[in-house]
Amino acid sequence: MRVKKEYVFDILLLCLAFILGYLCLKNSKILPKCSISKFIHYKNERPYLIKGTIESEPISKDNKTTFVFKAQAIQSDNINHTCCGDILVNLKGKENLYYGDELILQGNLYRPFSKNNSSGRSYRDYLYNQGIRFIMNVKTEADIVKLNINKGSILTRFALWLKQKTENIIFKHTSFLTAAVLDAMILGEKRNIPWFVNNAMMKSGTLHILVVSGFNVGIIAFIVFLILKLVRLPRKPRFIVAIPLLILYCLITGASNPVVRATVMAIVFIIAYLIKREPDIYNSLGIAAIFILMANPRQLFDVGFQLSFVSVLSIVYIYPKLKSLLHIESLKTQCLKFLLEGCLVSFSAWLGTMGFIAYYFKIFSPITVLANIFIVPLAALITLSGISLVIIGSIFPTLAPFFAFSTELEVFVLLKINALLISLPFAYFCLP
Repeated sequence: MRVKKEYVFDILLLCLAFILGYLCLKNSKILPKCSISKFIHYKNERPYLIKGTIESEPISKDNKTTFVFKAQAIQSDNINHTCCGDILVNLKGKENLYYGDELILQGNLYRPFSKNNSSGRSYRDYLYNQGIRFIMNVKTEADIVKLNINKGSILTRFALWLKQKTENIIFKHTSFLTAAVLDAMILGEKRNIPWFVNNAMMKSGTLHILVVSGFNVGIIAFIVFLILKLVRLPRKPRFIVAIPLLILYCLITGASNPVVRATVMAIVFIIAYLIKREPDIYNSLGIAAIFILMANPRQLFDVGFQLSFVSVLSIVYIYPKLKSLLHIESLKTQCLKFLLEGCLVSFSAWLGTMGFIAYYFKIFSPITVLANIFIVPLAALITLSGISLVIIGSIFPTLAPFFAFSTELEVFVLLKINALLISLPFAYFCLP
């Protein structure tokens, strides 16, 4: 009877969580009274004047600068209105703009296009899930008026400054291709990845190594704890100091869903240690999901969010069962045991995510399990080499070329192995 009561309580708790989640999602679709949408006339082709602050790192590429702009006021029909909401701004040319700059912009506003791709998603849906409902085209630098600087969060400004310094060291000491791969693996910045590398990684099912995730956060946490241990910091203060450093790294990488998930889970585990409680992986994963969805319930429909949590759940749930079924622990050869465990982890993640990947990306890759056995350890080595390059490059620049050479070699080997694997018969199938 007691067991049944516990099940009833769990079911009621799940129902309550589902109802609250549904209400939060519905509430997120209700625009506030000050929403910029209230002041936009869709048939009006005249430019608007909008005052606000830059909310993201401005990205310059192909003679165009793009950033997210947080609107504060808008002039419509010669009348000024206080407003709120985020806008994606496309500025022609390259302007020295930074996160936190307060500007007045003049340009045309329009809604993102809604044409669906093969998976049924549209660019409009993608931006809506990020809380962006309009795109603004600013034609010339003369349409920008700079008001104030440093209006944003001090912590975010520092994180972006640190990111810029790191990128400068990476691109200074390595070739463009290697620097692009390191930029993606360490900082989560994929804008410089060549299309053929992205395409090849997708075919082998290893595209996840070019996205900062729990894997990278784990490496950063290891390095942080190692450095704090080397400076002889006591155990508990070491864990306390690690928390803000992990949060800073999360901000540097743009706080994507996988990084936020991994960071929250790491912090939960650290707090559990500090209060002497046994951490639970499912509870930690649930807390991470709640944390992300409370900030933006629409993230539930984001592909990255779904793949991030499904892959971890698959590993946590399926891997132990497969390991027990095959009696891996009874193996005496450590090398064989390690190899089989790696295969099972990769296979578990593949089982959980293959349906999502097939639906969203129209590709089925049987080679994924084998590819991850070779690619993932190499990615870990490249990440460690890249971080070592950044540290040495900032302290002893004359020694940086030696670390850069080893990193170049590792990236070369990774890309060659990936190319060899996808060239095998039946390595992948493109779905209709």
